[in-house]
Amino acid sequence: MKAAYKILVVDDEIGICRNVEKILSKNNYQVTHAQSAKVALEKMAKESYSLLISDIIMPEVDGIELLKRTKEQWPSTKVVMMTAYASTDTAMKAIRLGAEDYVPKPFTPDGLRDKVEKVLSPKTILFPMKRERTDLLDGKVDIDLPFDRKELLKYVGKEYLKTLGPSDMPSIGRTLPKKKEIYCPFGQRICDVFAKLGHTCKAGTEKEECPQKKAMERKAQRDYAGFDSTKLIGIDMPFNYAEVISVAGPEFVKNLNRDGFSFIPYHELKKNVAQMMANNRGELLTTPEFSRHILVIDDEVAVNNNIRKILSKKGYHVDQAITKAEAIRKIDESSYKLILLDLRIPGVRDLELLKIIRDKRPETKVIIVTGYANIETAVETAKLGAIDFLSKPFTPRDIRMAAENALKMAA
Repeated sequence: MKAAYKILVVDDEIGICRNVEKILSKNNYQVTHAQSAKVALEKMAKESYSLLISDIIMPEVDGIELLKRTKEQWPSTKVVMMTAYASTDTAMKAIRLGAEDYVPKPFTPDGLRDKVEKVLSPKTILFPMKRERTDLLDGKVDIDLPFDRKELLKYVGKEYLKTLGPSDMPSIGRTLPKKKEIYCPFGQRICDVFAKLGHTCKAGTEKEECPQKKAMERKAQRDYAGFDSTKLIGIDMPFNYAEVISVAGPEFVKNLNRDGFSFIPYHELKKNVAQMMANNRGELLTTPEFSRHILVIDDEVAVNNNIRKILSKKGYHVDQAITKAEAIRKIDESSYKLILLDLRIPGVRDLELLKIIRDKRPETKVIIVTGYANIETAVETAKLGAIDFLSKPFTPRDIRMAAENALKMAA
């Protein structure tokens, strides 16, 4: 019976709390509210709740931290997160930490009621909290009322509706602080340094360019600079001279530029290899470590190759698949610590490949790479085990950081 369900609504805006409470009470839910995470935790310590509906952006303790504490202390309590600042990143973060669903504002009373009924359904599976490091979101203030007025009118009446206004209006007693103008004309970007210097930039005025932007460009050039070809032995033998000497000896390297071939006694070669293995350098001759084994699944060959090149430069061993059949075959044949998966593969229905990965390789971390990012897809993929969601186009740094974070989680 719905009457048995107790729901706690947490939002620093009292108007939102009352509206959610009024709408859900129409469906015989027992609804109470709290205007802070601290009060919510006190209420949950005294009474058991079936569902917690919490805003993410709140002062002091935010919704993400409240979610973590709730799942630690009351794991049977289901949680739905809501916010006006919807993004695939916060949506996946909430699901990974154990939230059952995620509601972006604005939403209608009907939409809210359907979401609550779905989450409280006995068929809904609780998502256990995963012990992953998640940085807290920056504190912000919600500035919109997350309900459609026509829908709201059906439930609260015209007179009550007249008293409501967006939470940034004086009618509900909230005056938002004025933002400082920190837009720098030299770099054409928001700049804290420009603001701290009193809206001036001496270096920018003298050189007529942004010094920070210039520094970032120089750093980017250093990061993506090509390797030193003088240290390599031909393009068909990409070995470092020192590494070749450690195995073949200096005489072999000395004669590489001569016509014909060089001969090195077997016993000497064997001795050099044994010494190298003793110095833990045998990894150079063995297959890549499993911990750095990555599979990229994307039907766009150019994108697939770019990801491979980006990760290979950091020492990762990257396999590729461009079709559904090839992807399934590689998943069957090899174990991967990480898979980067495009959602739009010909012949693949919805999240079919992600489900296959979850069933066959549950230990494998998955990052979704897509040009069609949306909140709903991010939530569904997170429920199936995806740990990150990258939107195309992306930068080499985005790919590297996502891969590094994923492999740290898998360690």
